[in-house]
Amino acid sequence: MKDGSMQYRYENFGGIIAGQDPPFLAYVDRDYMRQLGLKGSSLWETADESIGLLSAPTEVHFSITNRCSAGCDHCYMEAGQADDNELDTDTFKKALDVLAEMKVFHVALGGGDALERNDLFEVAAYAREKGIVPNLTISGINLTDDIARQMHGIFGQVNVSVDGLGSHYGIFRGKDLFAHADKALDRLTREGVSTGINCVLGRENFEMLEDLFAYASEKKLNEIEFLGLKPSGRGRHVYMQQRTTDAQNAALTPKLAELSEKYGITAKIDCSFVPMLCYHNPPREVLESMATYGCEAGNVLLGARSDGSISGCSFLPDSGISIFDLPDKYGDPQTFSIFRDWTSKAPQPCCDCDYLDICKGGCHGVAQFVSGSFEMPDPDCPFVVDHLNKDSSDG
Repeated sequence: MKDGSMQYRYENFGGIIAGQDPPFLAYVDRDYMRQLGLKGSSLWETADESIGLLSAPTEVHFSITNRCSAGCDHCYMEAGQADDNELDTDTFKKALDVLAEMKVFHVALGGGDALERNDLFEVAAYAREKGIVPNLTISGINLTDDIARQMHGIFGQVNVSVDGLGSHYGIFRGKDLFAHADKALDRLTREGVSTGINCVLGRENFEMLEDLFAYASEKKLNEIEFLGLKPSGRGRHVYMQQRTTDAQNAALTPKLAELSEKYGITAKIDCSFVPMLCYHNPPREVLESMATYGCEAGNVLLGARSDGSISGCSFLPDSGISIFDLPDKYGDPQTFSIFRDWTSKAPQPCCDCDYLDICKGGCHGVAQFVSGSFEMPDPDCPFVVDHLNKDSSDG
């Protein structure tokens, strides 16, 4: 899997390569793999060079604990108390052994609050030892100068959750912990840790985007990653009132591009915002080269709780599969089939969309919550909104 500073994994279409300085992950064809001096794999013994079901996820979002003293109102994990049967240190390492054997590239450690687990650094160091880059998301509540110092060289990226500045911080969270987050960002950047912000985006903080970019620029942060508000966990109770509006969804991509250029801050979006990106007709080849896809539950990514239970992503229900079942279950055609096979049975307007195989219907967690079915398109997709509005006006 490793070749100097580069990591690679064979796939039927060629392979996936990843590096850390600068950090990147790219899907490349067979010729490119050969140019790197890689001889090939039995996975190439097929004429099919399309990008479909991968041999393993590239990333697993792993809640190292469900313990969290913040108790935010919109928490998609319903964090607070520890999960029953939370994995101990040795068992967590065995779980990482499974992911390393499957050649997973990244593990995003979170919670709950990962800093409320006293073996966090031991687990993260073990991931590094096994060739998996650990990333981390925290609230900042429990971050001290000493803990920030230890993070340098261990984590690929550490993001602090910030949905708004000052009194606007608690816009979803129901409490003002901005001072903790602000100090955490200062501590991390002072120690040379690659640092960014995770921002849950909804209708109320959409108009505050420029303030957040200006703040990130002042703090000399690497990125802001925007996450759609999800109807999962406690977020179910606020989703319909707080989700971004149709107009905001349509305006999102040009707004982020404008602010990213103005302030020199990389803006990233999670998979739930990919329909909003596609709405502005970006070149397909660019999206494919950057491995930009919509719902990749059960394929590019998986979610894992602290007890080892697996879901298609962190916002979807428990699949009934343990992380220790993955080597046998991952390749089973029935595993996560409702998400993996979605494009083959996509309804209108998705079935005629030029981005169907990239977007994959948007966020199916949102679709299920709003419509009652994982099989429906994401109702927040601007293409879907236009389609429904056209049908209504024609009627």
